Amino acid sequence: MNTIYLVGFMGCGKTSVGNQLSKRLGVPPYDVDSAVEKLRGQTIKEIFYREGEEAFRNYESLAIRQLPLEHAVVMTGGGAVIREENLCYMKNKGIVIYLKTSFPVLWKRLMKEEERQKRPLLLTRKKEEIQALYDERRKQYEQCDIEVNTDELTTEEVCHQILQKIISFKPSTNRQN
Repeated sequence: MNTIYLVGFMGCGKTSVGNQLSKRLGVPPYDVDSAVEKLRGQTIKEIFYREGEEAFRNYESLAIRQLPLEHAVVMTGGGAVIREENLCYMKNKGIVIYLKTSFPVLWKRLMKEEERQKRPLLLTRKKEEIQALYDERRKQYEQCDIEVNTDELTTEEVCHQILQKIISFKPSTNRQN
């Protein structure tokens, strides 16, 4: 099995789905944000505050490349795909799955206090700005290998759909391995 990379906007369920999927597959889960925090010895929030988003994106790109290449589930940050080289790398090394979630559902999830406090972008941007960011990133997310709509599904149901779609997945001929 190649590595499975989960992508999608913040709040789409990458962490909960990734942890459940890794259990079902019997492979380790890896969280890119946690890897960045370990690499830097700071929280994501501290990195954003002290060094800015661009520095964080550099660390994120490095962390993606340092994670295992086979037999793992990798949960990326919501903005990992904004750098084309990250998306190309992930597609060349595994299967990239977009956890598609509508903005109203995401916003409802993100407005929970515990979510707002751990997501730097929610502390500095208004709803309209987050919506614009969501709309902008959607173009990159849609370039992924597999798409699963999570709006009305439980974590278990999302995992089941992913497993079903992986079975029939055929890589495009323009991939490099």
